[in-house]
Amino acid sequence: MIFNISFKVFENENVGEMELNGTEGYFQFEIDNETYGIYIPEDIDEFSVSIYWWLYYFLTAILILKTESYVLISDIEKLKIWIELKKEKNIVKISKVKADKPEGSGAIETKEMPNLVHQYWNEKQVSYENLKTEVVNKTKLYIEQLRALNNELNKDIMILGSLIQDIEKINS
Repeated sequence: MIFNISFKVFENENVGEMELNGTEGYFQFEIDNETYGIYIPEDIDEFSVSIYWWLYYFLTAILILKTESYVLISDIEKLKIWIELKKEKNIVKISKVKADKPEGSGAIETKEMPNLVHQYWNEKQVSYENLKTEVVNKTKLYIEQLRALNNELNKDIMILGSLIQDIEKINS
């Protein structure tokens, strides 16, 4: 029941003053011998994705799963691909699914999308605590890297930090 996130930040020299440097790079998670995303030694821009948004969506899903049992995270870069998280007691079952993305649907949904099919891997299990710990710890590491590349008071960095605080408040 291991859930592991790997990421590699790409520096972008051409970001504006208000933009966030380090949003793009490689992002991959692994659960029960299945991986999603890409992580390779070379920096090849064609394969880069938004690390920022993946971590933001996972943090948001962790918060939602505290009170609800179902979350879908859209792969915003792939048509019809979602990561499905179902919580039963203290276990989260994670699946890569195919489903429509109706107009008006968001990157995070708490209801099943139309035509959802478990076409790929299905119900890989991790404890809620392990999932939460991995997402929070990797986001903290990511924030450290962002702070080295940006103004520490950047609103996007503050947003990730705020989500982590919200998650940590749940336990106290």
